[in-house]
Amino acid sequence: MKFSGIKTLLLTLGFLAATAAGSLAQNQWIDSILPPDHLLENLPWMGEDGKIESKGLFDFEDIRGIGQKDLILIYRQSVPVNELDKPHNQTLIVCFYDSKLQKYVKNFEDEGGTIQWVKFIQGPDKKSLHLILQRDDLKGSQVLKGFAILNGSMKQVLEAAAPQIFSTFSGSQILCSSKESPKDTGGAEHVFSWDELKSRYSEGKSSGPAGWSGSSIAVPVAAAAPKPIVTPPPSALVAPSSPAPAVNAKHKAKNGWWDEPLDAQASLQKLKTEIVPQLVKDKQIPVMGQKAKAFFEAVADSGVKGKELASMRATYYAAVASATLDEGDAKGAAYYLKTVFQLQPDNPDGLAVKAKLKP
Repeated sequence: MKFSGIKTLLLTLGFLAATAAGSLAQNQWIDSILPPDHLLENLPWMGEDGKIESKGLFDFEDIRGIGQKDLILIYRQSVPVNELDKPHNQTLIVCFYDSKLQKYVKNFEDEGGTIQWVKFIQGPDKKSLHLILQRDDLKGSQVLKGFAILNGSMKQVLEAAAPQIFSTFSGSQILCSSKESPKDTGGAEHVFSWDELKSRYSEGKSSGPAGWSGSSIAVPVAAAAPKPIVTPPPSALVAPSSPAPAVNAKHKAKNGWWDEPLDAQASLQKLKTEIVPQLVKDKQIPVMGQKAKAFFEAVADSGVKGKELASMRATYYAAVASATLDEGDAKGAAYYLKTVFQLQPDNPDGLAVKAKLKP
């Protein structure tokens, strides 16, 4: 995907706080880090008050403390609609911006069960950030993980597992208990603090019940060689429409929300005005993506091809951008708009949303 169609828009919004050259590369990050068939998911941020709030599909943070915005996001693989409620893996990715290459380079990823929350805390150098997250392990337990910059790369510096974990933060300390969020160190069953000599979080207090495992892990200081980045073909919520798979009766029975026989334009209007706004409001982005995917597969199977199909898909993404903007997420709206203008640069619905994004 190329983001050049909305480069000026993104810069105007202050979407990326970097130089003009860096911003150009930042607009192209999705090309090199996401697989072809993916669904971006909202980042569940834990605030200072312990409440978890979603603020968008991705974020930029100065993780290394060098005045350069790095990228963090979560995605999952696309699955059939009837499997959306089943346990699924989520992959968290952190990418560092390489000013010499003028692009984002994936530095590390962590895959596992659903991520409950993510949080950045200040590192001991008062500049870099430590990434702390909690996720399910798909076996009924929860895992607390921590990552920090060591020798220029993100390394795991904390791992604790238990049937249930409640965490709060006191400065650089992580306070954990198994029944409720501890208010202070005295009420915590486990306290993790940064150990400078070992370059990890070590447990200074453990008075909780049995069942906790791997309270802290040693991490080699030597930097691991980065994995090669393979550039996948462009992708987004809807899988590429060409070649379009055949849509049999069973597929339609599971995924078809449209009337039969299929009226492509009437169904697109329903998708645009009814389904998309409601599912965006309900934060059911994966469900929306699967409904759209099934619809466009059926449309392609009915014989709609080329520019006509691209125009319909652009209209869908414009509706997603509009609904996302209505929910107060300008960055998310800009993300969807870039797909609109890649599919159809003069799409009227997309241009209308773009106009609303202007200050």
